Amino acid sequence: MNVQEGLQRVEQLALGSKIARLSAQPLKYLLGMAFMKIIYPITKKGIMVKTRTFFGADLQLVLPSGMDIFLTGGKSHVSEIRLAKFMINTLKEGEQFIDVGAHLGYFSTLAAHLVGAKGNVLAFEASKNTFALLSKNLQGLPQASCLNQAVSDENGVLSFYEFPILYSEYNTMEIKQFEQENWFIKNKPSKADVTTITLDEFIIQHHLQPNLIKIDVEGAEYRVLMGMKNFLKNNFKCPIVMEYLNVERHNTAHQDAANLLRALGYASFIIDPEGKLLATPDVNRYLLHNNLESDNIVFQKNEPSI
Repeated sequence: MNVQEGLQRVEQLALGSKIARLSAQPLKYLLGMAFMKIIYPITKKGIMVKTRTFFGADLQLVLPSGMDIFLTGGKSHVSEIRLAKFMINTLKEGEQFIDVGAHLGYFSTLAAHLVGAKGNVLAFEASKNTFALLSKNLQGLPQASCLNQAVSDENGVLSFYEFPILYSEYNTMEIKQFEQENWFIKNKPSKADVTTITLDEFIIQHHLQPNLIKIDVEGAEYRVLMGMKNFLKNNFKCPIVMEYLNVERHNTAHQDAANLLRALGYASFIIDPEGKLLATPDVNRYLLHNNLESDNIVFQKNEPSI
């Protein structure tokens, strides 16, 4: 089974019924559901497991976070499936990928598979706990490295907030966006200081020429982009993939980030079901029209005229 066929299998399981997922891997499904529905609500403690992804890499997860990867072999939200398709269509052997907000490393390990031994994957993760998982998942991949730092608009130290394992994908420097969520009251985050770095400085120091940059930093996207403004001004070939929230979820930071990119000559695109790009100038309208809470939006420039 090649990588496209593997991802198609993930999509089928994600869109299928509970019976279909049970039939595909009965023991895994029953264990996963028993843990999430019975054990975790009592203990409030995660459990570490290892699972095989659709592209052949073994990932360590802490359930219940990552349950979709455990049960299907991939991240199963429609936006994440489309992003995986876009990466498969875009990244070539020997290329470079930067993952800002890598979490446990699902997209970083996929990129490492796509760029091969001659490529280069750099993953940033600010959470100390999540970074421990990321580091384990990138072990044995000489083309991949990870840094326990936050990417921002200046070098220094900032406060970072980490949620319990079930909500760890929301770890952030910008906590106010979640304060009105129902789950926030019972799942208050812990606070830690993290060192920050700018991509402008990092790219120059390490002589990088990235072919794709993914940014998923829960409301700190504008800071990340401000810290790579020189690269953005001079770059014509590297797409920027950024999570973008629905306007009803108080997406001011995402709108500011998108406006900055547009001011620097970037156009916005959605990823279609085949992993191809469709020009979408009004992202807010697209999300509202399709009743989406968020999506991965690609920003890229046209080639300069000669």
